[in-house]
Amino acid sequence: MGRYGYRVIDGDGHVAEPEEMWARFLEAPYRDIAPRLVTDNRGIQRTLIDGWFWTTPPGPGAGHPGGYVGAPRSDVYKGGSDPEARLKDMDLEGIDVAILFATVTMGPSAGVLPSADAGFEAALCRAYNCWVGEYAKANPARLKPVAVLPTRNIPEAVRELTRCVERLGFVGAELPSNSQGRLYPGDSYFYPIFEEAQRLNVPVFIHPHAGGQINYVGRERFMNFFLGHMVAFPFEQMIAVMSLVTESVFERFPKLIIGILESGVGWIPFWFERMDEHYEKLAKLVPKLTRLPSDWAKSPNLIFSCDPDETALPSVLQLLGDDHVMYASDYPHWDARTPDSVKILSSRKDLTEDQKRRVLADTAARVYHLD
Repeated sequence: MGRYGYRVIDGDGHVAEPEEMWARFLEAPYRDIAPRLVTDNRGIQRTLIDGWFWTTPPGPGAGHPGGYVGAPRSDVYKGGSDPEARLKDMDLEGIDVAILFATVTMGPSAGVLPSADAGFEAALCRAYNCWVGEYAKANPARLKPVAVLPTRNIPEAVRELTRCVERLGFVGAELPSNSQGRLYPGDSYFYPIFEEAQRLNVPVFIHPHAGGQINYVGRERFMNFFLGHMVAFPFEQMIAVMSLVTESVFERFPKLIIGILESGVGWIPFWFERMDEHYEKLAKLVPKLTRLPSDWAKSPNLIFSCDPDETALPSVLQLLGDDHVMYASDYPHWDARTPDSVKILSSRKDLTEDQKRRVLADTAARVYHLD
């Protein structure tokens, strides 16, 4: 057990894909057009992928002004690319197990390459999964990857999910909050992925994005990363939850756990109350929905991640129950509270010790089957 008397599980940490990983793991014939780091005309390093930049330069949908280095804080936290450095940072913070999500590769997984080359997108996802699988070998008991899937090619996405779980030991999968700028998670398009995840008994997590060419809500309206990031993460996840609930995904896949990441929890009471109001008056417009939307908010199949210092957390736990929210560090990204995030949450006076244990440990252990 860790310093708190239980394992602290980081339900949503990230890696930062190094440029050299593509040369090692990207298969022919795509190796010659592998993503690479370039310096733009403002002197900022960005990853160039198939003609678009990560993160997006200033302009509509502006990305993080620090580019590839500033967004994941690669200059400060080497653990995004170096697992040994990450393990030291985890020890410093008091994190016993970290769940690993992608950073750059989220873009190709959403089917947004300008060439619309589904084969290239699938190859990028496979290369990333191979690399993060190797990264996790530094300490398999503490480093647990989730798979990135090529959503423009669903049969290939299903095959890749199966490979990652059965052969590489991954503990779940991540999907973008929208794919190809038009598909939301409740769309039947994604059902084969959900069906396979349910068969494999692993969760699927919806992750929002900003600044990487993904068409998040309001992207075309913002020239400023402050504004775009403010809107992208909660609004995309609000739409994702609405889609999952109104399409009755949880009734169709009763054993599947779906998580909603990196958008906080403060919006949850308002959003489900608003859905309930609409359901009471407009239920005929959502014929697949057979129960009050807020019932699904309290389902063990729907999980949310929280930031350690959210003032709304106690009231959300009261509404949902203590086993529906899990801690996430967002390490090594620019807005992470590293190295103090666990300390911030564990020191709170507005949570009981049991609530802290559930948020920091028990919920993620259940979701990722880490018991």
